[in-house]
Amino acid sequence: MPKKKRKKKSWRERQKEKQISQQKAQETYQIQRERERAKPRKWPKGKILGAICLIAIVFVAYGAWQYHNSQLPPPISNGGNNPPPTGSAPNFSLRDIDGTQFSLNQFSGKVIAIHFMAVGCHGQIYPINDHQLNQLKTVCNGYCGSKPVTVVTVAVATCQNSDLAQIRANYGITWVLGNDYADEKMDIVEAYKKYSIQDGTIVLIDKVFDVAKVYTDAITADTLSSKISQLLGA
Repeated sequence: MPKKKRKKKSWRERQKEKQISQQKAQETYQIQRERERAKPRKWPKGKILGAICLIAIVFVAYGAWQYHNSQLPPPISNGGNNPPPTGSAPNFSLRDIDGTQFSLNQFSGKVIAIHFMAVGCHGQIYPINDHQLNQLKTVCNGYCGSKPVTVVTVAVATCQNSDLAQIRANYGITWVLGNDYADEKMDIVEAYKKYSIQDGTIVLIDKVFDVAKVYTDAITADTLSSKISQLLGA
């Protein structure tokens, strides 16, 4: 029996079938995309562990940074422009690290050098105070005890373990050393703010209890000695 010839499709029919096929393929693709979006995204275990490690490192680094900063000496901010070095010096009382109480005005009639020094936990000090302490030691060796000259270091130590006694031993401090923050106040620093003091400042007071000179930067023992000799002869 002879086979029937299949009717040849017209160009329009073929185009329609092609469009229907493309439309079905597009619909199938969209359905697959929507299913993929609906699925919860899972990270590979390696990436998850890496992210956890990175977060841990950030927290550890931040904690270490905070701890480091908490150990640093507290700031001694200045109070603006340095006024003319005249007028009576603000009096104050201070207990030295041995427990002896004294007032600054008891040294009236002498040349007094007041050194302001911030101290961090475990005795940390900034380089300017390492320099100033060494210069003051040289000055005190030449004047303290033999001439009417007194040196006082006012520490600002907010930590209980500031090791002021160790600082005294390390630098051979023979003069008065006390902590302005021993009473949890910084009243001495506040009283001298008008002289633009900052960490490492040395204030010279003459024999009539007037502020004569304020050194806010590193100073040499020779410069200090020269000014003290001038004030002794006044």
